Amino acid sequence: MVGAGGGPMKRDWVKLPKPWAELRPSLRDEVAAKAGDIHTYDGGHVSLVDGLWQVVFSGGANDADLVLNALRKPN
Repeated sequence: MVGAGGGPMKRDWVKLPKPWAELRPSLRDEVAAKAGDIHTYDGGHVSLVDGLWQVVFSGGANDADLVLNALRKPN
């Protein structure tokens, strides 16, 4: 994505207050559209690197893996 100045769009750092599956669909959509780093409620971390989402580390309940699967675009 390109920002207003022509450079890459700055994306947000997000801390999820509860499991991904329990978030309202509209909030999940907003996080997917605006986040660059997602920290899950259980201590996990998902990051957008070169346009691809990846799990940096999983939390205690593996919510980062659920987030990753939800954010992956279908082929």
